[in-house]
Amino acid sequence: MVINARGLLKRSADILGLAFFGLFIISSVACNDNSTDNNVSGSDSLGTDTKAGRDDRDDGFKIEEAKWDAEKNRITIKGKGSDGRTVTVTNADTGSNIGADEVDDHKWEVREYDIAAVPCRVRAEQSDGRRAEKDVIDAPSDCDDGGGTTPPTEPPVPADGTSINSTSTNGALNSIAVAELPLTGQSGYTVFAVNDLGMHCGDFDTRVSSILPPFNVLHAQVIRKGIEPDILSEADGVVVKYSASSNPYDPILAGVSPSGEPLLSSVVAGNVYKTNFWDLANSSPESIALKAYRPFYPPGILEAFAPVVDQGLPMPDVERLYLGDGMLAADQQAMPGITAPYVLNDGQHFGQYVGSLPFFLNFPFGYTSFDVNWFEAAGVAVAAFDDAGRENPYPLYRVRAHDASDNVLASVDAVAPISGEANCQGCHGAPADGGNGSATRNMDAEVATTLDDPQLGEIPLEVSKEYAADINILRLHDQKHGTMLEGSTPVVCQTCHYTPALDLAQVGPMGPENDPINANGRDQVKNKSMSNVMHSHHATVTDADGVPLFPAMPPPVDASGNLRNPLLADGIMQETCYQCHPGRRTSCLRGAMSTGGMLCQDCHGDMAQVGDDFSRNVGPDNVGAFELADDFYTNHATPRVPWANEPGCGSCHTGDAMDNMAGAAGTITSPDDGIRLMQAWLIGDAKATPIVPSNKRFAETTVASTGNPQLYRVSTGHEGVLCEACHGATHAIFPNANPNANDNVASMQLQGHAGVISECSTCHIGDMGITLDGPHGMHPVGSAGNDFADGGHEDIAESSPDQCRACHGRNGEGTALSVMFTDRILQCDEKTAFCPDGDSQLFPKGYQVTCTDCHDNEL
Repeated sequence: MVINARGLLKRSADILGLAFFGLFIISSVACNDNSTDNNVSGSDSLGTDTKAGRDDRDDGFKIEEAKWDAEKNRITIKGKGSDGRTVTVTNADTGSNIGADEVDDHKWEVREYDIAAVPCRVRAEQSDGRRAEKDVIDAPSDCDDGGGTTPPTEPPVPADGTSINSTSTNGALNSIAVAELPLTGQSGYTVFAVNDLGMHCGDFDTRVSSILPPFNVLHAQVIRKGIEPDILSEADGVVVKYSASSNPYDPILAGVSPSGEPLLSSVVAGNVYKTNFWDLANSSPESIALKAYRPFYPPGILEAFAPVVDQGLPMPDVERLYLGDGMLAADQQAMPGITAPYVLNDGQHFGQYVGSLPFFLNFPFGYTSFDVNWFEAAGVAVAAFDDAGRENPYPLYRVRAHDASDNVLASVDAVAPISGEANCQGCHGAPADGGNGSATRNMDAEVATTLDDPQLGEIPLEVSKEYAADINILRLHDQKHGTMLEGSTPVVCQTCHYTPALDLAQVGPMGPENDPINANGRDQVKNKSMSNVMHSHHATVTDADGVPLFPAMPPPVDASGNLRNPLLADGIMQETCYQCHPGRRTSCLRGAMSTGGMLCQDCHGDMAQVGDDFSRNVGPDNVGAFELADDFYTNHATPRVPWANEPGCGSCHTGDAMDNMAGAAGTITSPDDGIRLMQAWLIGDAKATPIVPSNKRFAETTVASTGNPQLYRVSTGHEGVLCEACHGATHAIFPNANPNANDNVASMQLQGHAGVISECSTCHIGDMGITLDGPHGMHPVGSAGNDFADGGHEDIAESSPDQCRACHGRNGEGTALSVMFTDRILQCDEKTAFCPDGDSQLFPKGYQVTCTDCHDNEL
């Protein structure tokens, strides 16, 4: 179905105009958290769930006893915790180590003799970050209290050993990293936090042109643990805040990127360069931020917010606009150091709470993702360099959930990725600046170089290279299309070329043709989309010898069943997607799919396929001819809409071991497991339409009105928990192959090991019994599944064997779906080759569990 979208877009403009001019509400700017939040002080433990009015469950974390025995010269500290976790005990006042123990049967104990100094008070910390403190009974009068002073829980460390990103202000390099708020909370709560896309891109330089602003989005859900956990909302008095944090094992500290290339430093003459986004625009009293991004808001709106350094662009509340009273409120998010850059690291409120999320309802394919129930911080103004000037695309932020009394309920560290390394200068830079000449050899105008940058030498060289390349891009555009962009800086490409990424109010393309007032300088209705002009054009570019500059990627598996050469594939990635979707140093695609051998083209198609979108027929002589329909996934003639029609989990995870599309005509199946597909679209499909499976076990929610899948990043799964909460952000699915990677920090804190959140005890209390009501039909896992693992599953195996076969294989032989997420010791029913003593056996991480490991095969 092809429609002219003028009427649709006019309706959007009417909605937007009414909201902005009649009822616009300016909301929060910067909300600071100046508290120290040492909730452990003055109490025996963190185990009491005061909100629910109940005591600790058996697997709650606490110190039950801390006692000094002078006669035996022995200190004993014991308590309760989560099985399999490690508890480390220290002097609460000095931080000196006392001992450690592993929790077994919910119990742990540290007993030490002849210690050098008896502590007055001890602190216990479980490996998931939970802490508790307790005074030592019978401690001597001269017990060690640190000399009467209590040091901070997490003392600041030199900046050269800490990669922390608390501010986007340019400033003098500080030898001391900002202090971090404690990773603390109560045992009865969990907070999930995740970035929505796995990568946000910006620009090192914004003076001439930019593609995207410094911008990030964090989502969080707060869980009150229980036998049946609850997802809490702002109606429960919950507030969520974020501050900068760090990982002492951050691979970035070695100065080398994941691809092995040296990372950049932005330190020049002792000053850290972050961004020039808030600097004054050339020959203008206005900031670049205001002048460049004003067109994306109706007249006067961005001025009302007046974004300043460390403050992001305002983000509309689309839930209220489309599902509520029609009023458009907006929030601005701030960096934690906004009030004192390089000194303070204050918690900033998540600006919005979203119950249900409207997703481009003005488009035929639009839908509402119901009951997402997340706290949202949208537009966090993160720059691509940390406080020490290191290029770090994966900064960490400590997300803490507070109750109505400002007590911290739970904490977790989440990556808020940002990169500025789009390599436009590779082709558009002058040869003297390292450009290959492909995009400059035919320019009529003079080719700009870094020598043209008036700030050359005052800022990092890479920023000056981008400045010169941006000038060359505008000059080439003016030459080819008769525009006058060079005299209109700063330029944002999407002012004329629509992209949903910057359509914050979800109104569709805007221009003088459908709304001359609210378009406010946008001219998108007679121009193709940003995705179309970038991908379609560059797909055809060749070098002087006629060889395509962007080579084709071979399929993930060849006709003989051999996996693609990873070194060859990486080289092609560096020459194609990673040129513009920053990844030459960053490696945007860095999670489990990348480790498994899949790359961008395997999900999205090649550049020509991606560029062949809904704006392909739009032009000055065909204004508003956008092809919009709700049948992209089923109609070969309907083109894609960027950001909206994307592959989902179900496009490759098409079912379980008993029912999947592996081996079906046109599919490319993983030779390693025979279940997973390694290409999200069928061989020969000219538009690379994502596969939609009939078995929805691992697929996203289906939109009732169209039958289309929702996007992974706006979907919920098990009991309303965000899919990304358990599996990680798009493009960064848990786990990262580097065990020290920042992407693994959250899952380590939540469950004690990297990877998909698989431990039921992350949200549930106690043993869950015999059930298959877990995510994707799973049985209980970990400490919550002891009854199930210790023989309780026999009745299910006998009465419903196919439910077991779905993951363990048709003959119980084990599959990739029965893999162990971490090392576990499980009980055996009898002696087997795997379990020779017939008692118990270590099942190592990665092992595919079979029926015959523990007993005779009942399947």
